[in-house]
Amino acid sequence: MPAGSHVPHPLRSYAPLIINVALTGMVPRSADSPHVPLSAERVIEDGVACVARGASMLHVHARRPDESPAWERSAFREIVLGLRERCPGTVICVTTSGREVSELSKRADVLDLDGDAKPDMASLTLGSMNFRTQASVNTPDTIVALATAMAERGIRPELEVFDSGMAYLACELTHRGVLEVPLYANLLLGGPNSAPATARDLAHLADALPPGTTWGAAGLGVFQLAMNAMAIFMGGHVRTGLEDNLWLDPGRTRLATNAELVDRIVELAGVAERPIASIAQTRKCLGLLPVQFGEGS
Repeated sequence: MPAGSHVPHPLRSYAPLIINVALTGMVPRSADSPHVPLSAERVIEDGVACVARGASMLHVHARRPDESPAWERSAFREIVLGLRERCPGTVICVTTSGREVSELSKRADVLDLDGDAKPDMASLTLGSMNFRTQASVNTPDTIVALATAMAERGIRPELEVFDSGMAYLACELTHRGVLEVPLYANLLLGGPNSAPATARDLAHLADALPPGTTWGAAGLGVFQLAMNAMAIFMGGHVRTGLEDNLWLDPGRTRLATNAELVDRIVELAGVAERPIASIAQTRKCLGLLPVQFGEGS
């Protein structure tokens, strides 16, 4: 055990803060906010701006010209290559969401990106759940199949945990060898059918994960700031971005940009006296090797 590790937080230093930005998501449209990046060019520009402000992870969705979500790997290729070129080494996670498509072949298509377009990570939602207007269906077989496909391709899963049952499944899949450590999990609280956005529920979800899991907290909608702040002061990490929340204030009078949401996290981290994780520190923490892109790796 490292010297001083028995000393509880915050009397010992927290790890550098990993900022993960969910840039676009599947739901917001330009009619909801002009700041949501929907084209590949705008996703890249937003990603570059967020990395310049301290983000080291980018959670990426692709959209079609009509703004509907795209699952085809061809829709992601330009985004990933553009981010690789302009912010080398940034951890890039692509979505395999089941909110719009259920077929495994479609959800796993993005995992076949190769060369410099190969993502570092891919989302893996650990259960089915209802959003306000639609369901995200993730059967046990689909979860295992996606996790297996990621492992076969050397893509690490970005676990998405909305309730304690999903945290428990992470433990079971780790025990079975379907998931391999080190693990990273996003804890997403505050949805109408997910764990509520309270300190008690955040602590419970974090405690229910497999030991040693690196976790970041996200609050949905008005709960984004509270959950981000709690995570920072608890020693966890943060997921922010317009996928989860379009507004800077709870009164919904000021539309946010992704860059502004990152700036807010950096400010909070300064208050907590937590350094911002570099790209190299983030890759090491998540078990991702340093990568030299541009060599067809």
